[in-house]
Amino acid sequence: MRALFIVTSICLMCFGTTPPITAQSEDKPAKPTLKTVNWPVKFTVKQKQAAVPQQVVKVKQPFYPELNPRVQQIQDALNTNTRANFPNVPLTQALNEIQKQHGINMYVSGSALKELGITADEPVNVSLHGVSLKSALKIILEPLGLAYEIDQEVLKITTQAEVDRHLITRIYPVGILCHSAEEYEAIEKAIGTACRPNIWARRQRLSAQSQVMSTPAPSPFAAPTGVLSSSITAVPQCQALVVNETDEVHEKIVELLTQLRQVRQIQMRAVPETN
Repeated sequence: MRALFIVTSICLMCFGTTPPITAQSEDKPAKPTLKTVNWPVKFTVKQKQAAVPQQVVKVKQPFYPELNPRVQQIQDALNTNTRANFPNVPLTQALNEIQKQHGINMYVSGSALKELGITADEPVNVSLHGVSLKSALKIILEPLGLAYEIDQEVLKITTQAEVDRHLITRIYPVGILCHSAEEYEAIEKAIGTACRPNIWARRQRLSAQSQVMSTPAPSPFAAPTGVLSSSITAVPQCQALVVNETDEVHEKIVELLTQLRQVRQIQMRAVPETN
């Protein structure tokens, strides 16, 4: 009896007082606790400021009449950079690649090639990167005796003598640069010196072309056809210059007048020193 009491007491001590443990309580993950130290956290939201629209300054062409959109597209292409990697490729292939790259129409004068005694398959060997298209074309064409001009809304490849014959009349406003007869005379002289090619070089080219075409050569003391009508005339009452020149010379005149206007604006903004 005493032994039975002892066994019963031991069983109650081992099982009766221990709470049952279930598998559910073992698998249940601990509930995460949220730390509330320094809560709530203070923060600021930086408001996104609206972008200031950039003002597009439209610069009017510095001459009249204005170029039509197709000619302007060619002018823009001539001033953009190009890639000209032509290792001994035919001239036509090189020009086709340039035409595709810049999306402009180009035309090679067959009579110009015949006059120079060359063909469209003349080899071109240049490798140029990061230069303007107009510079690349001069490097490619000048060794062959060729040049380019904008004619009939296309970029025409022809002889330099033919370019010299094709004259264009444009009017350049110069009111910001000229106010007196002396100033008009000075700017005419600057254009003649910096922009117009040597008159004797023109005469030699045109004389050579006349001999090739079996026509009477002009007198060495007479201006050949095309050069005689090239001129620069000041019109003070309109504060303008009327220039009849080749497209190549007009391009140089635009650059010169643009630079002169920039210099004048810098001088006008300069504040004189005061004692």
